[in-house]
Amino acid sequence: MPVFAKILTVCLLLLAFGTPLAAQPDIAQIREQALAGDAWAQLNYGAAFDHGLSGIPADPVEAVRWYRKSAEQGVDKAQFNLAHCLATGHGTPQDYVESRLWMRKAAAQGMADAQFLLGVMLSEGMGGEIEAAAGRGWLQRAAEAGQADAAAYLQNLR
Repeated sequence: MPVFAKILTVCLLLLAFGTPLAAQPDIAQIREQALAGDAWAQLNYGAAFDHGLSGIPADPVEAVRWYRKSAEQGVDKAQFNLAHCLATGHGTPQDYVESRLWMRKAAAQGMADAQFLLGVMLSEGMGGEIEAAAGRGWLQRAAEAGQADAAAYLQNLR
């Protein structure tokens, strides 16, 4: 698995649930709220499908569907998770172009992990032209926000 995919996977696992896994809320309540349009419930319901949690069988396609609903309502974590799925082809055809768009939305909201990964995508030309200066800018923002891998990646670019 490429380093990019490993980083995205770890970030996804850490960010998907707002509460520790041992303190998961009732999945029936999350489902009801998600169906009613609650963006954070949609994120969490997607994560349950993504990881097969709370008695829900893992279903990456269904996870992407719920992440997208939440992402479209502006939830940065959902935008990040959707970007991850698109970049890795998890539950959806791999699409770096669309992944880069969603990663940019999450990064613009201040999410340091998204800033880091957008910086990598721009620096490597994943999903479009190489944009070295913009990539360094996002990496710098991520490093200043304390994202652990951003400073090291910046150093390797030099």
